[in-house]
Amino acid sequence: MVERLIALGINILFVIGGDGTMRGALALCEEITKHHAKISIIGIPKTIDNDFRFMDQSFGFDTAYAKAVEAIDGAHREAEGAPNGIGLVKLMGPSCRFIACAALWHPIR
Repeated sequence: MVERLIALGINILFVIGGDGTMRGALALCEEITKHHAKISIIGIPKTIDNDFRFMDQSFGFDTAYAKAVEAIDGAHREAEGAPNGIGLVKLMGPSCRFIACAALWHPIR
């Protein structure tokens, strides 16, 4: 990949993504160093998990949160339609569960 970037005359690469993307960018940076190439890698964090340190909020989180609230509201309405009804919603969040925590604080209409 480094050889291809050099061949294309690319000297700066913006990498947008989460944990896996940033690990890939680090590996690419290590290869760039081995090749003594002058290519800068700029990491732009983006994750729906909102689990980056030193940031209030990453982009992608608002949409994930809004969709989680829609699902919870829908499950709540459905559960109200049956005696002793139960609504179950599974939300993603590999380690920190920020989407679930934020959505749980949303008032049910």
